[in-house]
Amino acid sequence: MTIKSQAETLSKLSIAFTPHQPISIPDFLAGRKDLLYRVTDAVNTEGLHVILYGDRGTGKTSIARVLSNWLNEPDNKRGRRCIFISSSINDTFASIWRKATQEILLSQRQIGFLEHQTALVTDRVDVGDSLKNPNDVRLFWQSLSNPSVVIIDEFDKISIDSDTRGLMADTIKLFSDYTVQAKLVIVGVGESIDELIKEHQSISRNIAQIHVEPMTVIELSQIIQKGYEYAGLKYETGLDIRIATLSQGYPHYTHLLGLWSGRQAVESDQSEITSKHLELAIPRALKNAEGGLQHQYEKAIISSRKDALFPQILLACALAEKDSLGRFPVRAVQIPLKTITGVDYITGAYQGHLAKFCEEERGKVLIRFGKKKSYRWGFTNPQLIPYILLKGISEGLIKEY
Repeated sequence: MTIKSQAETLSKLSIAFTPHQPISIPDFLAGRKDLLYRVTDAVNTEGLHVILYGDRGTGKTSIARVLSNWLNEPDNKRGRRCIFISSSINDTFASIWRKATQEILLSQRQIGFLEHQTALVTDRVDVGDSLKNPNDVRLFWQSLSNPSVVIIDEFDKISIDSDTRGLMADTIKLFSDYTVQAKLVIVGVGESIDELIKEHQSISRNIAQIHVEPMTVIELSQIIQKGYEYAGLKYETGLDIRIATLSQGYPHYTHLLGLWSGRQAVESDQSEITSKHLELAIPRALKNAEGGLQHQYEKAIISSRKDALFPQILLACALAEKDSLGRFPVRAVQIPLKTITGVDYITGAYQGHLAKFCEEERGKVLIRFGKKKSYRWGFTNPQLIPYILLKGISEGLIKEY
């Protein structure tokens, strides 16, 4: 490669693989088209709104951002307007809707909706301050000429003790009852919508509950395939599957490993990415993983004793066979721990370590379920699992996964 072609390829890699920011371009949202269709179908159904929920790191924000581009119809004067806003811990019901009205102004300036509608909103620039109850919100959005979709991301950040969640549920019901030409898409972390919306029973018939699960190996491999194709790079047969497997369902790691493996190849003046480039990329990927994951890992394994087994046991927990809820019994740790250490430990030798992983001192990386003698364990943050696996490979505790 020439210096110019290397620079172009590196630039394309940075466009295709974005581990530290959500995707907004539909072409790069690999493996999630079916989910986009489900959300779109719900948005197009009269009286139906959407709640997207699931674990951190499953790509909810990327889906929401792509959705906002997907649904916008700027070329149609009476087309659909899509508004995307993010919530914060200090947000109230009124401040969320003020953000939404401000985004209307911005979208009208940038992509040009109806002139008379622009005047309607700009003449009432402080309208957001008056939207303090669900009916005010309903009346405002019903007065607009264009149909709208309002995507509220990171809704889980709003205090569960505030009245905002209940008011939002009431707003959804009003929008549906009055057939307002505006749809809400609420996005947030949670195992169920109970954690996002209070009193959700009253609106259950008005919402499509869409669970964003960790991605499959095939879905994640499509990220690698599309990314390297865009960058004009070839890759060793099976490398896409290997990266996807290491990612354990979380696209952040697929983007991270795809980016750094590609960079390793380009820096070596090669146009085909191999397993060797992936091996070299893992330590660099770990250094550039989300800072919170690094901190969680280090806090969990820290010990003044050189012979402490915290890293090995935590790695064995990551490798342990899990049920559909991501939980494992203590005995499931035994075989992977033997593989790592070469020693066949009895469960009593490491069960205490699992209990310590549940303590604040070690960051509560594990959570314990059930009753004594039948405990099951799970990771508080499942995104930590692929980080632990990559750390184990990097430090030579395991050779392959």
